[in-house]
Amino acid sequence: MNLKSLEQAFSARQPELLADWAAFLRFPSISADPAHQQDCVDCAGWLADRLRRHGFVVELASTRTKPFVFAERRGKASSPTVLIYGHYDVQPVDPLGAWTSPPFAPAWRGDRLYARGAQDNKGQVFYTLAAIEALIAANALDVNLKVLIEGEEEYSSTGLAESLDAWKDRLQADILMVHDTCTVQSGAPTIIMGLRGIVDISARLIGADHDLHSGVHGGLAPNAAQGMAQLVASLFDPSGRVVVPGFYDGVALATDRDMELASTVPFDPNAYQQQTGTSAEGGMRDLPPCVRVGFLPSLDINGLHAGYGGSGMKTIIPSEAILKLTARLVPDQNPAAVLEGLSAHLVQHTPPGMRLVLEERRVGGPGFRLDSTSAHVKKAQAVLSEIDPEHPVAFLWEGASIPIVARLARTSNAAPLLVGFGNEADRIHAPDESFSLAQFKAGFLYVGLMLQQLS
Repeated sequence: MNLKSLEQAFSARQPELLADWAAFLRFPSISADPAHQQDCVDCAGWLADRLRRHGFVVELASTRTKPFVFAERRGKASSPTVLIYGHYDVQPVDPLGAWTSPPFAPAWRGDRLYARGAQDNKGQVFYTLAAIEALIAANALDVNLKVLIEGEEEYSSTGLAESLDAWKDRLQADILMVHDTCTVQSGAPTIIMGLRGIVDISARLIGADHDLHSGVHGGLAPNAAQGMAQLVASLFDPSGRVVVPGFYDGVALATDRDMELASTVPFDPNAYQQQTGTSAEGGMRDLPPCVRVGFLPSLDINGLHAGYGGSGMKTIIPSEAILKLTARLVPDQNPAAVLEGLSAHLVQHTPPGMRLVLEERRVGGPGFRLDSTSAHVKKAQAVLSEIDPEHPVAFLWEGASIPIVARLARTSNAAPLLVGFGNEADRIHAPDESFSLAQFKAGFLYVGLMLQQLS
């Protein structure tokens, strides 16, 4: 099928596709909430049934946590094997009152469909399935295809991660296609050239065994809120550089070609201000944004809680403070070593008279980068240029993490290829998440053309 015939297939099936997309979105498959365990099971079953109807051999695989769907369809023996990864689980919907329409009652407003998961990742999973179905109907799918859709990407991918070794033989592939990413700020079609890894720590700093009167004990008792502020401040120097010993060990410098490609993506500080409500002043401010996000690790405080936050005053010395932090890591860093280094630094810098408890410490996964000269990247660039000839294809070294992707690539021995059609307007992870019909169609066309290019 060429671009024109794929566009015709999309138009012919559009009412059916949009109805089925909405049905997919109605499952409240929130992986982080145990109350929605059955909803996740039901959603996985819906996907399995759909894949079976289109000729796939399907297994609904149980894990210790959430099930995942694995489907196979054989193509020509001479064609490569493509493994497609996505996830059916979604983020929690809080704050519920900030939604214009109920999060699991899909609603069209203009050209956008609003629902939790509309983009991340159900919208992008569904345009992928729709394109595959169109190729099958036209007898135009020659690649050997494997589809893996898990139910816990938003909550650590525990079940799938624990299953990878046992599934290694069945997951073997040549290319790993992932459609769970976004375009650059301008909206130009984008190939994601790398993702950062992640580690996280939750810590509790404890002073007295209960909150104390600040008049009676002020100047005597250690203050957990103040101590936590000092502890957090010890992680950075005034330029924004992380000063934890060994934090930057193993950080690989970008190649000249990668830096050249990354530098072609413009960064508009005014647009960033409008999108986020703040300026790009985080991290090492003397470095370009593309370097800070794409080629260097970062350390962020995700939560800091202590004392009284209600109206008026409550004159106490807080007895404890809570810290949550994550580090985003680039390739060649050792996640376990970074986690140990951060933990040791926090313990070493615990203020006198206080006790630090490291309650949670996790390695999410390593970072990785793609080879910008690879044949698969060049094919994707050609396909994206055909779909959108007006905008040069952008190459983005992404700062975010999909921790399971690096592990899945290693397990399957497949070369990752990450292309998605999300953008900032989609408001993923926030109330009023949405995905436009134009984005959905672009994804459909890309998957349809790319699978044929890989044959």
